[in-house]
Amino acid sequence: MNGIYRQLCDDHKHMQNLLDVFEVLLKDLGQQDRDPATLSMILDALDYFSVYPDQWHHPVEDLVFEQLLGKPVDIRDVVEKISAEHRAIAQATRSMNRLFYAVANDAAVEREQLFSTAREYISLQREHMRKENEILLPLVNQYLTETDWEEVTAALADRQSCQFHRGVKRLYEAIYQDLAEKEVATAC
Repeated sequence: MNGIYRQLCDDHKHMQNLLDVFEVLLKDLGQQDRDPATLSMILDALDYFSVYPDQWHHPVEDLVFEQLLGKPVDIRDVVEKISAEHRAIAQATRSMNRLFYAVANDAAVEREQLFSTAREYISLQREHMRKENEILLPLVNQYLTETDWEEVTAALADRQSCQFHRGVKRLYEAIYQDLAEKEVATAC
C-alpha cells in the first residue's frame, strides 16, 4: 500500500475521531457555563480543522483524485463534487472559528446558532469523508499504479507549501494526539 494512500486513510480516521471529540466537547459546553478548558479544546480542534485539511490533506487528495480521472472509471462528477466540498468545508470551518472565537472573546452569540452551526459542520465533515471512503479511496487503491504515485509525489514536491512543511505537519499531528488523549482521559 502506498504511503500517501495510507496517510490519507489515517487522516480520515484521525479527523473522524477528532469530530467525535468535538461532539463531546460541544455537549460539555452545552451542559455548563462557559468552561475555559472546554472552550480552549474546542478552539484547538477548530485550529486543527482550519489548517491541517486545507494545507495538507485536501491538496493531496486533489492531486490523487486528479490521477484517478485518467483511469477507466467514470467518476468525474464525483471528483468535482468532492473538490467543491473541500472549498465548502474550508468556508464552514472559517465560520465555525468566527463563532467560537467570538464566544471566547465574550461576544454575544446566540446559543442555538452556535450549536446548530456546529451540528451542521460535523454532519458536512462526516458526509464528505463517507463519500471519499466509500467511493473514491477504494477506486484510488484499485486503479493508481506506482507510476501514478510517483507523479503525485513529484507534484507534491512542486506544490509543497513553504508554510506547511513536515515540521508544521508534525505540530498538527501532535495537536490531534493531545486532543484525543485529553478526551480519552475525560471519558474514563
